Formats: sequence, C-alpha cells, structure tokens
Amino acid sequence: MSVEEAGRTLGSLHIVIVGRDEAWLEGLWVQPSARGRGVARRLVEEGERIAQGYGVTIVRTAVPSRDYAAMAVAEGMGFRRLAEASVVLAEIQAGPIDLPYEAQVVPARLSDVAAFVALLEASPTMAAWRRLVPLGWRFRQLVPELIRGLIKDDRVLRSGERVEGVVVFAAHGEAAVVSLLDGPRAHRQALYGAVAERARAEGARRIALFAPDAEVWKGIRGVFVPHPWCPDGLVVVEKRLGRSRTH
Repeated sequence: MSVEEAGRTLGSLHIVIVGRDEAWLEGLWVQPSARGRGVARRLVEEGERIAQGYGVTIVRTAVPSRDYAAMAVAEGMGFRRLAEASVVLAEIQAGPIDLPYEAQVVPARLSDVAAFVALLEASPTMAAWRRLVPLGWRFRQLVPELIRGLIKDDRVLRSGERVEGVVVFAAHGEAAVVSLLDGPRAHRQALYGAVAERARAEGARRIALFAPDAEVWKGIRGVFVPHPWCPDGLVVVEKRLGRSRTH
C-alpha cells in the first residue's frame, strides 16, 4: 500500500498476514522530502485497519536498535518493545565443514513436532524472544501448526536421538538464513555445519544467523560479522488491536 499526492508516491508499506491473528509490517518507506508530515503514521494506521479487516489482533515489526527515529514513531503509535535479536553474517568456508560425530543430524519428521515444541518452550532462546520464531526478518508465534509447515517444507533439521538440538533455516540464492539454532554446543555446531553443507551445495556463499545474543554462535566455527542493516541488532515491537466487525 502507498500514500500518494498529485500522482506522486510519498511513502509505502507492506502488510503480511503471517498467522490466524498475526500480521507483520515491513518495508516502511517515506520520500525524504515528505518526512515530518505524518506520512509514516498514515501508512501504519491504514496498515492496521487493513489487517484488522482480516481478523488480525496483533501486528509486529522490526526496527534496527539504533534507528531512534523509527522507534519513536512506533512507540508514539502504541507499539511496545517485545524482544531483541542479533543478526550476523558468515562466509561459508571451502573444504570440509566440522560436523561433530556425537551429534547426528537428520531432517525433522512430523512425529517430532511435540518434542520440537517442548524443547523450544523450555529454551532460553524462546524465553528471550517471547515465544516468537524468526522466519527471515519476520517473527511469528511458536505454534505446532507453524512447525508442521516448516517440517513439510524441509526447513527443519534435528540432532540427537530425542531431539536435543534443532535448526530452522532457508536458502535464498547466494545466502542462507538460519532463523533459529538451539541445543547443546556440539549440537549447534553439527546443525550449523549441516545447513552450511546443504546451502553450499545449492550455491549459497554466506549464512545470516539470527540469535538472541552472541552465546549462540560461540563455539561455532566461522567468522561472524554484524549484518549491515542492523549492526547493533534489532528490536521487535508489537501492538495489540481490537477485532474488526467488518469480516
């Protein structure tokens, strides 16, 4: 959606319905010459109205930690800080990739859903992220239906006989995204290595890794650097809406 004036686009915003009652706002952009005129507020308000029409009761978005202007707009419109994440990049190395033998990695199965959810519900990662799972730059509520869909799409690997470690990932051209990596240290290395092997075979050259803090990639072999879009991390903000009576 966009705001126009005299045939000229002043700003735009994308609204993505990500669940039964969840929506994600992304790509907010305002023409530099139009800033300070309330364009961003108009876009967000219209985005909320459209989302409500589809039964959405929660809208979220992510803001770079040091983007104080964007954070001020969000908080001024009733959004509250919910969670924080670090995003780092690493080049996929040439040659053999470390895969610890004590942590066998296999694709997750639908029968693993309950164990997968139980592991994450008890993990510090999900506690830090308020039960939200990042899928790329969008964070979604952790629910069994979401996990089943990810497993069907072959986006989940597990390690250990009883699901001791898990990784959620996706490959996008030259880059792969590790949205979630959890488990004991050796398992994290094995899972990361398995993703790196698969991504490299598909032509990817680097991996973007989302984590609540630096503890996740400690012990993983690779040189990690901050993502240029959010070098100091990002903040997920959330706003609860009333239900629309029009749908």
